[in-house]
Amino acid sequence: MKKVLLLMVSSSIILAACGNDDDEQQNLKQEIKSLEQSSKDYQQDKKSLEKENEKLKDSIKDKEKELKKLEDEVKENQSDTETSKSEKEETKNKKETSSSESNVQSAKKPFPNTIRTSTNGDVELVNDIDNKHFQFEDSGIKVTIDHLQIFQVNNMPEGQVLLFNGAKDGYVVMYEVMTENTTKEKLYYDNAASIQEGEHKQRSDYASFIPDSHNEKYMKKSKENTDEYQPGEKTKSLKSIPISQKAYKAIKDHTATFNIHGGVSKTSTYDGATDKVKSFKLNI
Repeated sequence: MKKVLLLMVSSSIILAACGNDDDEQQNLKQEIKSLEQSSKDYQQDKKSLEKENEKLKDSIKDKEKELKKLEDEVKENQSDTETSKSEKEETKNKKETSSSESNVQSAKKPFPNTIRTSTNGDVELVNDIDNKHFQFEDSGIKVTIDHLQIFQVNNMPEGQVLLFNGAKDGYVVMYEVMTENTTKEKLYYDNAASIQEGEHKQRSDYASFIPDSHNEKYMKKSKENTDEYQPGEKTKSLKSIPISQKAYKAIKDHTATFNIHGGVSKTSTYDGATDKVKSFKLNI
């Protein structure tokens, strides 16, 4: 009987174990199927994400291109604006410079002169030529001319037109000259300059249009000879040269010259005097 009972118990255990094994296998199969499905879903999601990622990359590239284009346009606009601003500033500066130069020109103080009272015409200072340092030396006489002015004369009456060869309009070149006898001997010198246009030469005058205060005649130690220079004598005077409109145009065209003349002598009869001349351009 005991043997029968033991056999029955053993059989039950074996059958229970077999039942459990079947359940576990079924569960494992279910889990495997579930994992395989999850893997498939994961692969699909991965591919989908990869596609989205590629789209995003393309979109980013397009946005970067648009941004670069906008930056280039902004730079170009800034460059145009700066160029325009620079041009405006340059134009403004030129106008201010021109205005300043015009103001300076109009503010120039004319040399003392008697042009208006001598010609009865309309007189205007048109050129002020300063800091030129025109220098000339001949036989002990040193000449320095730093400052010149040109006056325009218009509307002279009929009775006073001989000065400009019959014309009612013309110009007067005035210059300030420092003249010095650098020797210990008495010298004679005409102290003249001229405007030369081709073969035509118009020499300066020490008296025309020059007030007494600036007339060399009234500065000289010798009251009899205005061309006599005592040893070491120095004068600072004004001289004038009347010129025609044609000569003035030649000065502006740089075809006429301003000449300082020599011709120094130890005698009042100018024995042995040279014909030395030095020419300059006025550049007006």
